[in-house]
This record gives sequence, structure tokens and C-alpha cells, in this order.
Amino acid sequence: MQLYLQFGYGMKALTIDLAKKWGGVSVILSPRDMSPKQLEVWSKDFAKNGVSCLFDPQCYCPKSELKRLSQYSYWNSSFKTYTQTDLSHTDDVLLKIKEYNRISNTFAYIIPNELFDYDDKWGDKWLKASKCLVDLANEIMSDKPKYMTLTFPKGFLIQSEDIVELVLQEVLEWDVDGFYIIAEAPEKKYLVDNPMWLSNVFQICASLKLAGKKIIYGYGNHQMLPLSLLNADAIASGTWLNVRSFTNRFIDTDEISQRSTWVYYPAALSEYKLSFMDFAFSNGYLKTMEPKEEGFYNDSIMKIFQSNVQPSSTSFNETDAFKHYLTCLKHQIEVVCQDSYKETLAMNEMILNTAEREIDRLEKGGVFAQRRSFRDIIDVNRAAISKLDRSQGFGLAMSWRSL
Repeated sequence: MQLYLQFGYGMKALTIDLAKKWGGVSVILSPRDMSPKQLEVWSKDFAKNGVSCLFDPQCYCPKSELKRLSQYSYWNSSFKTYTQTDLSHTDDVLLKIKEYNRISNTFAYIIPNELFDYDDKWGDKWLKASKCLVDLANEIMSDKPKYMTLTFPKGFLIQSEDIVELVLQEVLEWDVDGFYIIAEAPEKKYLVDNPMWLSNVFQICASLKLAGKKIIYGYGNHQMLPLSLLNADAIASGTWLNVRSFTNRFIDTDEISQRSTWVYYPAALSEYKLSFMDFAFSNGYLKTMEPKEEGFYNDSIMKIFQSNVQPSSTSFNETDAFKHYLTCLKHQIEVVCQDSYKETLAMNEMILNTAEREIDRLEKGGVFAQRRSFRDIIDVNRAAISKLDRSQGFGLAMSWRSL
């Protein structure tokens, strides 16, 4: 399993910088966050610096009027006609998207899809629309591997296993190389506290992976580390929360409203405001949070731990926080992915147990992660992992080397 970058606002320089440090990286480009001209220019810069690209057309809400999206030639409300019988506009849309893939020199296609609200007719409507897109893409985009976007609304992901399975059986028949999973988070949660939602995400991804499909999980964060249990091909994550969790259908302006700087402490799977890092410094806890593994000890976090002053008085800034988070997530992915299913399961359990102990220890000292604490998420992940192990563990263990 790899870490891909989910491109977001202001990520161009960061992407190139991380590619240089890591010896290359894959990024999922976002037309929401770059103009067509920027796409053309930046793609050349990415290619020079070891950045491999995918292009997400982001057709989740065709009625969106976001400024940059509407500048792309494929963008118009006629995309919704693929849900009906008239497909006259959709082939033109895919041809234009294919051209943007050529411009950005992508290594595979992401086939667009719309995100419908969930109701009792959702399954039939979404499956019909998606299958039409797959068939058209197979005609138009035959020169590269294809990933179909699976746009799952939050309402669907809390349904019973039987309902989910009915939809999944049809998806398994689609002629594509893999899937790009877009799972809408309930209640716009960054860390999802609904075990049904998380369990269904894991079950869907495992079934697709066991069927021989590649899996890229989009808009992800550290809560999705258990995707290592099914040898998912990649988790994509980024800087701001709007590229770490799919909570916005691109209807609003997506302006950044919260400017607090958060510091990720991987042992606790939690992020702490600089003010609480200062409190930890003043009360003798900061030194205990210093990374001991080389993979977590990067140039950004060194500013805090190599200075004998309060973290807020150092030069540690927002960009440092983003680089630190992504570097830590990359290393956590490397650590959690073991040589067998059993070993990977044990590592996932150990990560959760360690986080529980560290959160308890720090809270006893008055160091709290507040709304980015993993405390209430630990049991959610345990429940979803337990369900996955019971239902798919044997198959995953037996197929491990071929996944």
C-alpha cells in the first residue's frame, strides 16, 4: 500500500518538495484547485521532479459552479444526461477529460462519476449510470489502465450488509482495472465515529480487492490505515481537511475558515494544537512526544524538538504541520504493511492499543487533542477490523501474496 497525495489548495510546492525528499510520489490532481493553464504548466514541473499524476475530473456534483472547475472544457451540467437515455454529451465529456489526461501525462484514467443522494431508488439509478460510463470509457479510454470512481453517499454506507452486497455484486462485473473509492463522510466528520460506515467501506474494498481489482482510496487519513489488511494499492491524503475526508460535494466555495496549526502525534493517532504543545512543554510532557523512529523524525518536526522554547515560539508553521502529517502517514503505511495478513492484523491492533495508552497518558497530564483526538475512534476501528477479520480474514490470508 502506498501513500498518494490528494492535491488541494496550495499544494504544488509541497508536492514537489515531498517528491524530492521521498524519491518520487504519485499525486491525484484536482481541477478544483488549479486552472487549466496551471494544470498544463504544473504538470511539466511535476514530471521534472519525479511526480507521477492522476487526474480526478471531480464530476461529483455537475451543478457546481466553483470557479476553477467551470473553466475546464468538459465542465457543464449536461454531464447529468448520462443518467438518462440521452448519452450524446457524455462521450464528448470523456474525450475532453482524456485530453486533460494527456496534458498531465497520467499513468491511468480516473473515470468520472456523480454522487447521488441516497434513497430507495439510489442503487438502480447509480448502477445504471455508472455502467454506462464504464462502457463509454472502454471505447474512448483504451490506451491506459482505468479506475472507475465509486461515489458512495453517506446514506448508503450505513445500510445493512445485504443492501451493500446487492450493489457490490454488479460492480464486480464491470470491466475496469480498478476503483477509485470516494466515501462521503457522515455529518462532515474528519474522523468517522460510525462503525457501520467504516465497516462497509472495509468490506467493499476487500471484496473488490479479492476480485482482482486495484484499489485507490481517495480523500483519506490515518483512520484508514486498516486498508492495509486487504493490501489496498493506495490511500490518497493531503493538507487541509477537505482533502483528508470527503465531506463537500463541491457546491460551496470551500474557503479555508480554520487556520489553527495542528501537530500530528502518530503514536496517539491524534493531532494537537500548538497551544497544547506549549502546555506539554511547560509541564514536562513534550519531550515524551519526541519521535523515536527515524521515519517520524523529519525536518519539519525537528523545529519543535530541537528548540528549548515553547513550540509556538519556534518557526514551525502550517506548511511544516502538513509536511509532518504526510511524512508520518507515509511511514505509518510502511510500518503497518507486513509480510502476511496475520502480521498486518497484529500490527493494526498494536497501533490502536498504543494510541489508547498514549492518549490516556497525555490526558492525565492535561494534554488534550480536543476534536482531533482519536480516543472515540479507537473502538470504531476495532469494531470494523473485527468484522472484516471474521467475514473476509480467511480469504485475505489465503490470497495475501496475490493481492
